[in-house]
This record gives sequence, structure tokens and C-alpha cells, in this order.
Amino acid sequence: MTDLSALLRPGSIALVGASPKPDSFGANLLRSIRSLGYEGGVHLVNPRYDSIDGQPSHAAIPDGTDCAAFVLGDALLVDAVEAAAQRGVKGAVLFGRAHGETAEGLPRAEAIRGIAARAGMAICGANCMGFVNLRDRLQVTGMPFKALHAPSGVALISHSGSTWSGLVGNRRQMGFDVAVSAGQELATTVVDYIRYFLTQPEIRVIACVLETVRDPEGFIAVTRQAREQGVAIIALKLGRSAAGKHFAISHSGALSGANAAYDAIFARQGVLQVYTLDELLDTAELLALPRRMVAPGIALGTDSGGERQLITDLAADQGLGFAEMAPETLAKVQDMLDPGMEAANPLDYWGDGGDIMAPVLTAMAEDPGVGIVVMATNLPPNRNFSEMSAAAIRKVHAATDKPVALMGNISTTISPELAAELRGRGIAVLMGSASGLAALAHLQAWHLGPLADNATALPLPAAAEAILDGGGMDSLRSAEGFQTLESAGIPCAPFAEIRTPGDLATFAARHCLPIVLKIDDAAIAHKSELGGVILGLRTLAEANSALGTLRCRHPKAPIIAQTMAEGTELILGMTTDPDFGPLITLGLGGVFTEVFRDTVSLIPPISPGAALKALQGLKGYPLLTGARGRKPADLDALTTLIARFSAFAVGAKDRIAEIEINPVLAGPDGAVAVDCIALKKAAKNA
Repeated sequence: MTDLSALLRPGSIALVGASPKPDSFGANLLRSIRSLGYEGGVHLVNPRYDSIDGQPSHAAIPDGTDCAAFVLGDALLVDAVEAAAQRGVKGAVLFGRAHGETAEGLPRAEAIRGIAARAGMAICGANCMGFVNLRDRLQVTGMPFKALHAPSGVALISHSGSTWSGLVGNRRQMGFDVAVSAGQELATTVVDYIRYFLTQPEIRVIACVLETVRDPEGFIAVTRQAREQGVAIIALKLGRSAAGKHFAISHSGALSGANAAYDAIFARQGVLQVYTLDELLDTAELLALPRRMVAPGIALGTDSGGERQLITDLAADQGLGFAEMAPETLAKVQDMLDPGMEAANPLDYWGDGGDIMAPVLTAMAEDPGVGIVVMATNLPPNRNFSEMSAAAIRKVHAATDKPVALMGNISTTISPELAAELRGRGIAVLMGSASGLAALAHLQAWHLGPLADNATALPLPAAAEAILDGGGMDSLRSAEGFQTLESAGIPCAPFAEIRTPGDLATFAARHCLPIVLKIDDAAIAHKSELGGVILGLRTLAEANSALGTLRCRHPKAPIIAQTMAEGTELILGMTTDPDFGPLITLGLGGVFTEVFRDTVSLIPPISPGAALKALQGLKGYPLLTGARGRKPADLDALTTLIARFSAFAVGAKDRIAEIEINPVLAGPDGAVAVDCIALKKAAKNA
């Protein structure tokens, strides 16, 4: 593993391509390096000059230099990086794009990657904005920041350069210990940066703005390590609106688009996924507090009944739960409130305007179920009430050892001076109710941790192997799919292939009517749309008539009979993500799959407990628990089916590209697979 210290904490740095021109990139970079009082050596390298800005200019990088920042055109980069490697330089910052090819026809990016690998050189870039290291008072960027703040225990990695610049230059007084603009990751990846940050004891939070993850296995390993060390990882995934996989044959393939695997990995690894930059900053600020939650509950007080209603609504949207206060806590708070005010959480404490903010919030903080206490208010500049509120939250912070936060209901009303003073005391200041409540939900999720899941994959049963390896079709017929699933212990609705009226009579005699008849052509994924499914056949005569109808409509297609089951329709599918491997799609199924898109993606294998948690996250979950007079589904049977399917999916990943059960019918007496389509791996890769 390449040590990143020479890159991010260099004892000396060379500016290759330094320039005396006042407005040049090289001049700006030199000002940047000098701006924070960096105490390491700074070497200027440009053979065209004897001195630059009163400092000697060298023809080559001096021996013993740790890091080199290259202000050069793409055509010069390969030779310059090679020369740096020969001088023993172990860190490099490449602002250029490294486009084009060498004289030998090798892509420049590939050539530089090879040099770095041979020399053990860490590289920031190419095509990056550089980095900032506040602990060592060093910024290496061509657009120096004029005002940076004290380190906060947060590290930042961003693929997007402009996003990196906006976050580093934030005006909320959050200073990143180290902030890296990763660029193209020629040699040093997000995983490498995270692994390095985990060796820095001052860093409590790692925030990532990601376009992709180039080392999926490494990402899983370092996020697991971060969780074990108590370091929170926050991720903002860019490009979430990318089109789904156009080559998918199943609903699952379409629904597991560009970001489904990331959603699943983040959830499984305990990575806190945010969706806006404000949410990222609020979440990072909360999680970086030196005080940690000791209980999952959140206590919140505000000075407005209307804003309490808004907060309650937004919290419900976030899935944020407030602490259920002990009766003695509520009684204590009630005694302090004005007549007509109700002790509750969230609390409106204002009443007639008495100064009870600190006492009631302190009482709430003392409740054993509370892990953090929050004051929700506004701190407009030059208003006496702002000073009163700030004084109250200071008293609360002094009276408890639990984390304390002030949440501005409107971010633009927060006095910068008061916010800075409160942050200096270790009080988080959240900038707006939407992002602030989202951050509190992330804090709560971090405290609770991801659901422990010790599920194990199963080898593919021999019977399933035989089916998948046999035949010349790219896709499995439904009958073959059912046989494959049953071999893995996944219950299917009883079925039989029907070749003659006698087969139909035998099936009808063995099973309860009504039944359904379906064509079973592997080339037809959605049979009902082509009149290939006839439901509700209650007599043998009806079934024989339907058999004739299907043979007229689809004369060459095989036909299967199947018993009809009742219950809530779900979709359960597996696709193979090119980076993260098998991916499970679970959600509301049948005709509602594409209409409501109420699905979740999961990394298999999963346990029945994890399956239940995933189901509970669906909007349609009440359909399984008896909503609107429905009979509750057998959740034990359903979650067992899901768990078995997930274990099967891992075992089948080298043979199956996509498989989907749609629907799974979950009823009061069990759960069964009713329809199945599958595409073999070789066909998908062809």
C-alpha cells in the first residue's frame, strides 16, 4: 500500500512549472502554498528562470523533495513525472488532464499510472483542483482560498472539482482537516484516501462526493474498517439520474439502474448517503462533534408552534424519530411551561415569552432516552432574541455531557458571528430545517448502526446447475425457472407442463381449482400483454377451452398449468452489477411494478431479519400487515423465501445474468413464486 503522507503531509514540496507572471496558474499556486504559513520547504522548478518572486528557481527537483505539483501542459507531464520519480518524489499533484499519447503510442494517463506503480508514488489527479491540509497549514490549489477555518475533524474527497471548491470555501466556518480533489484517480483512488484518513486519529468523519468507485472490493473493506474504528463515512453520489440498464429483460434489470448498487452498498456498509451539499455539511458537522450519542433519542425544542408543526412534518418525511420522554421528564417540563402549553417532544416552549428555554431543554437532555438535544430557532443578526437563544443553548451545553445542536429553521437568518461563537464551544449549528433534520436522521442511523446480518451464501444445487448448463436457449422457460428455484428451497405455486388434454385433467384432479394456463416461451418475457395468460379457470371444461384458445394464439409455444394463489404481489429479482456483483431487487410487484416503482435494492445474501427490515421500508408494506381489512401476510414465510432467494442468487451469479420472480404472492398461508423469467450469463455477455 502506497503511503500518502508524502502527498498530503509533505515536509517539502516542489512547484514544477513555476512562473513569475503575476496572473499565471503557477503564480497563483505559489501564493496558495505560502498563504496559510506552511513551514515545510518550497522549491520552485523552472529552468528558464534563475529566480521567481525573490526565491531561487531550480532546473530540476531537488533531492529529498516529498511532493511535486506540476503546472505543465499534457505533452510534458510524462517526462516530468518520470524525472520526479527518479529523484525519489513520493507524492504528486497533476492539475493537467494527461490526455493524448506518448511518442511510443501509449496513453499518457497509462504511462503516468505505470510510473507511479513502479516508484510507489501517490498522485492527486490528474485533472484535479489539488488539496488543502489545514492541520499543516498547506493548500495546494491554483485558486487559493482567502478565508479558511480551523480543522473540524472532517476529511473530504471529491471527484467534482467545482463541488470540492464550493465545499472547502463554505461560509459556515467548517474547516476540513484535509480536502482532496481526486480528479481522474490515475494512481490514487478514493479507497486509498479513505484508508489513509483512517490512520489519522484526529479525523472522525470522512465526506465523499463520488462519481464512481473504481475499487469496489477495496471500498467494501475500508468502509467496514471505518465502522469498526468509529469513523463515519458520508457519501453524496453524483449522476443518480442516469438511465437504467437498457439491455435488461426484466423489470428488475430496469429498476436496478445506475445507482441501485451504490444505494445497496451504502446501506449494507453503514455509509450515510446524503442528497444535497447542505445535507452533507450539516451531517458532517453533527458527526464530527467530540461528544457522541449515548442513546438514539432526539429531543427538540422550539419557540414557535407553527415551526414545530413544520419540523414534525419534515421529520416524518425523513423517517426521523424523536425520543419518547419518560413520564417524570414530561412532568418536570410541564411544571415549567405556561398554562395551556403541552409537554411533548418536539416541544413548543415559548408561551407567554418567559425565559424558560435553558431549563426545559436541560430537563429534556437529562432524560435517559435522549442522545442529543436540539434548539430549533432563528438567530437573525442584531436582534435581542438571538442573544437570548444563544445564551440559553450555551447553558444547556454546559449543563449536559450530551451533544447539543442549534438548528436554524431558515439558514439565511443565522447570524454568522453567533454561529461561529457557538461552533467554537462545540455546539453544532445546522443550517436549515430540511438539511438539519436529515442530518439528525443520519446521526440517529449512525448510532443505531446497520442491521447485523450473518447470512451466508449457498452453493448452487446440482439440479439447478444441470438446468442452467443444459439446453441451447439463452433464457429459461418458466417451468425450468420453477425447477431451478425449487431445487434451492424456494417454494413455487404447483405447476405442470401441459401437452395434452389428459395432462390438464391429471393436473386438475391433483390440485384445487381454480387454475391458470400460461404459454411458456422463453422468448416472451411479458406473456399477459400478448394474451398468453388465462386466469380463473374454475372447471375442467373452462380449462380445456382455454387450452384451445392459447394454442390458437400461440401454436408453437409450450403451455403450463398452475394453481392460483392469493395474496399481495411482490417482485423479487436478481441482476449482476458489473462492479459490485449480484444485486437483489425487492418491491411491490405485479402490474404495479413500473407504475409505483416501490422497490429497494439489496446486496445478497441477506437474512430473514434483513429482509423484514427491507420490506418495512417499502411504501406498500402496510399491504402485508392487514391494511384496509386485508388478511396479514405470513411474514415469516415471505422473509424466508427472500433470504433463500438471496443465497441462491450468490451461488448462481456466474450462470445467471438476470432472474426475476414477478409476482411473489404473499398471503396469510405462505409465500410462493408465481412467475419466473431468467437470462443466462453467457447470453448477457454475448
